[in-house]
Amino acid sequence: MTRALAIAALLALTTAALAQEHHHPDKIITGATGAFYESWMRPDMPSQSCCNRSDCDAVSEIKRIGNRWQARRKSDGKWLTIPPEKVEEGRDSPDGQSHLCSVGTIVYCFIVGTGG
Repeated sequence: MTRALAIAALLALTTAALAQEHHHPDKIITGATGAFYESWMRPDMPSQSCCNRSDCDAVSEIKRIGNRWQARRKSDGKWLTIPPEKVEEGRDSPDGQSHLCSVGTIVYCFIVGTGG
């Protein structure tokens, strides 16, 4: 019985640790940013996650044109126009950077960092 409890506790700790990681093909994002990605829910569909473990990252540049944000995706340098309903306004970026979750040209979530 004690061994079963120890294994269950180890599995629970491992699961909690993995929940703090966000995997990319070339890196693993941990800490506050990894935890942020794992808990980030879509502003337009709060019951659905923004992230699929590899589609979120800090953006390299942002600009505002009229009433819309545009963000340059780090992975390919492509500028994406952010639909207003995809902008997170309920909390701050974990590291002060702007972040984007997207696949192709589809934007799931965007947050403007305090550092731009």
